[in-house]
Amino acid sequence: MTDIDYAHEYEDDLIDDEPELDYADADAFFAAEVEHVQPAVLRLFGTDYTLPPRVPLAFNMLLARHSEDESEEALARVLAPLFGDDALAFWLTKGIDDRQLGIVLAWSIANIKKPGALSLADAARVYDEETARKTEGKARNRAERRARPVSGSGGRSSSTGRS
Repeated sequence: MTDIDYAHEYEDDLIDDEPELDYADADAFFAAEVEHVQPAVLRLFGTDYTLPPRVPLAFNMLLARHSEDESEEALARVLAPLFGDDALAFWLTKGIDDRQLGIVLAWSIANIKKPGALSLADAARVYDEETARKTEGKARNRAERRARPVSGSGGRSSSTGRS
């Protein structure tokens, strides 16, 4: 018997009977998904902001949590996952207005999801159309409220005399 035959004879003894732990490597999977994504970069007030390759869950959660809070602190917390902790304070010192911020957000969200999907001009158009729609809706609601009778029956209230 040669050395090769000898090794073959005991080959079954060398095989580990313990199965290897099989696991899913989510880190590797998610990294591979965005490996070839060229992240969108926004230049604003002379600073380049490289956006994340996906919309961070923290952004969505903070946006939902602070949707009614219009304070500077709340807005800074919402924007931090996309632009960093100091972005809003810096933009405010540079004089950003609400329209500019709306355009930046519209552009950023679209381009995080699909870089190159939306130009700044298109983001401005989307923002302006959405703002006009909201303004029209508010005006329509005010007009409807003014057109409605104050009391349910449209007649005099019981405190002013007979119905």
